[in-house]
Amino acid sequence: MLSPRRKAALLAGAVFLVLGGVAIHASPMSASVLEQRLQDSADDALYALRADEWARVEMNGQSATLNGLAPSRQARQSALQAVTTASWAGGVVAGGITEVIDQTRLPGEAESFALRLDLTGGRIRLDGLIPDAETGERLEAQARDVSSGRVDAEFRLAPGAAPAGWEPMVIETIRALGELDAGAGLVTRDRAALTGLAPSSAAARDVRRMFETAPEGFTAAALVRADGESYESRLSDPRLCELLIKGALGRRPIAFAPGRSILTGESRAALRRAGEVYAACLEAGELIIAVRADEPGDDGASLALMRGEAAAGAMAEAGVERSHFLAQAAPLGAPEAIQFTLTPVSVPDLATTENEEEQG
Repeated sequence: MLSPRRKAALLAGAVFLVLGGVAIHASPMSASVLEQRLQDSADDALYALRADEWARVEMNGQSATLNGLAPSRQARQSALQAVTTASWAGGVVAGGITEVIDQTRLPGEAESFALRLDLTGGRIRLDGLIPDAETGERLEAQARDVSSGRVDAEFRLAPGAAPAGWEPMVIETIRALGELDAGAGLVTRDRAALTGLAPSSAAARDVRRMFETAPEGFTAAALVRADGESYESRLSDPRLCELLIKGALGRRPIAFAPGRSILTGESRAALRRAGEVYAACLEAGELIIAVRADEPGDDGASLALMRGEAAAGAMAEAGVERSHFLAQAAPLGAPEAIQFTLTPVSVPDLATTENEEEQG
């Protein structure tokens, strides 16, 4: 049996543990209470500036993330400063906001408003811009319905950037992905493109039909096929074909051996898949492949050009004539490491040609 003194010590220890737990989870400085206090402070700071009309802030511990389409650079800077100073300073110990992550965008940047959707191994990933958090929740719910709950989402807010019909177009793309074994879709302000592998020829036809009627203001196309088959559609919209090529390339960047123009095996396979898509887009024009230089000067430009040629060669392996590709070297500091742009092939003016022949 325990002595009275030992019983008292055990009781005191139990009381100490209970009080400690209460202090951790219910005190004004607990993690959850602190995060909510900082959230409220940041929201109030944006409201005072009327920046809440375009900006949203989300706390993760003592780190704040600011999203939204800023009306100007000054408005963006003012909102960032307001969130930074929304609660007292002092770092982790004092309980203030320790970091503000800027994910805001400016009006000119809204032109690139786009959402990417990928289906791999039964899991759907949503990545890109959405108009508001509520829309994101609806899209996630729709994706869960067609993927048995296996969804990853990484959204950034751009209030006011989505046109009418955008959400229905995204939902239709999610539904179409649910009919495929694997695929990728991209939805911008006025176009939607889907490419992928269907479990059967009938399923591929069904998905193509889903994209035959798009919301008003949208142009849409689905390049899907069953294993061992080829794409049946032929497209002539350059911007739509660029989206399809981007989807077929996958999420990972095209990679070369350091200092050389040799593609990695994975990148070569991705480019071949993209070449199969481009084969259905030959009517849209020549494909320009611009590779960013890694270093300044002629050596950097020369290597970039060689890498562009290597990428074109890999895509041509899908059965496209090499003459349909044009490799270029993009300057150091270009926004994308490798960019694929379709440019319509110029058709000679027959009347002008006949006149020149007569004069000759």
